[in-house]
Amino acid sequence: MQFKIAVVQFAIQQFAPDKNLKKAEHFIQQAVAAQAQIIVFPEDCITGPLSGHKEYADYEQRYVKHFQQLARQYAIDIVPGSIIEGDANGLFNTTYYIDKTGTIRGHYQKVNLWLPERSYITAGNEVAVFTTDFGRVGLMICWDLMFPEMFRAMVRQDVDLVICPSYWCFEDAGDGMKHDANSEIKLVNALCVARAFENELILVYANAAGRQNFAGCEENLVGRSQVTVPFKGALAQLDHNREAMFVQEVDTTILQDAARSYEIRLDLQRRRD
Repeated sequence: MQFKIAVVQFAIQQFAPDKNLKKAEHFIQQAVAAQAQIIVFPEDCITGPLSGHKEYADYEQRYVKHFQQLARQYAIDIVPGSIIEGDANGLFNTTYYIDKTGTIRGHYQKVNLWLPERSYITAGNEVAVFTTDFGRVGLMICWDLMFPEMFRAMVRQDVDLVICPSYWCFEDAGDGMKHDANSEIKLVNALCVARAFENELILVYANAAGRQNFAGCEENLVGRSQVTVPFKGALAQLDHNREAMFVQEVDTTILQDAARSYEIRLDLQRRRD
C-alpha cells in the first residue's frame, strides 16, 4: 500500500493556543494541496510544555474536538501532536489518531515521562495500536522512543506504522553536552533508524522546531523530523531545527520484504509459542 504522510516540524508559540491552532490549519491546507493522506504534528504543539502551568491543560477535550472538525473539513487523517488533558485522575500527555471523517481511531497517554514532566503529569500504562485505512498504526510520544520494549509490545499487536510526536531538545543531554553538544541529534537519528530496522516497521518522527525561552529557561529543539523504514533508513529527514513541513510517500510492501529477510517478528512469535 502506498500513501503520503505530511510531517510538520512546528515552531510552537508558548502559551498561545489560538495562534498555534491557526498555524496548524495552514499546514493542513498545504498538506492537502500536496495530496497527503496523513499529517503529523509534534508534541505540545498547541500550548508548548506546560512546565507546571496547569491552567493551560484541557479538561474539556476542546482541542481534540477542534482537530476532529479540521479532519472532516479537509478530509485528511490527523495526529495533532500531543495535548495535555486533565481529568479526575490527573494530567496526561495525550495524542490521538483522527481519521478523515473526524473519527478517533486511537489515542495514547505517554507512558515514559521526560524528567521535568514527572512533577505534574501522570504516566499512562498502555500501548496504543489500532486499525486504520493505512494499516495497523501505533502511537508514542518523544521519550518513549528510548524504550525498545514499547516497540516490542506494538509488534505483538502487528503494528505497521509507528507515529511519534516529539519535543526533543539539545539541552536534554544535560551533562552530556560537555562531551558532545550534538549528542541528542545523534541519539534521535540512531533511534529512528534502529527502531524501524529492528521491528520491521515504518516510523514517523515529528519534532518541534526552533527555540523556546520562558520562565528563565532556554530550550533549543533539535528538529530532525524524519520518516524511516527498514533497508533504506531515513526516506526523508529535515537536517535542521527550523520550522518546515515535508510530504513523504511510503510503501508498506517494504515491510513484507523486511519480514522475509530478517524474520525478526517470526523469531519473536516462536519465542512466545
